[in-house]
Amino acid sequence: MMSVSWALVVMGAIAAFVLGWIAGRGSVDIRAGAGRPMRNYADLGPAIRTEIETAVADGRKIEAIKLMRDATGMGLKEAKEAVEAMDGRCFATATPPRRSRFPG
Repeated sequence: MMSVSWALVVMGAIAAFVLGWIAGRGSVDIRAGAGRPMRNYADLGPAIRTEIETAVADGRKIEAIKLMRDATGMGLKEAKEAVEAMDGRCFATATPPRRSRFPG
């Protein structure tokens, strides 16, 4: 009697695992933006675009990547590549390098 009850528990656990696996196969991939639709950078509002561009121009790439991911739903790799592509451009918000008042 005792060995039969353990067998039923094991079979029930296996059945629950298989049913959960089958149900989870059709779910949204978490790495693909947590179910949010991915937005294009060009479609973002001017405020968030300025914030991202300012962070890039000031050398705060990690913050810019986080902002890009939050605003667009991009993955880490895509957001990093987009920010690195922006890094080569010159923005109006960038501060010019300071020159010394003293020669030499």
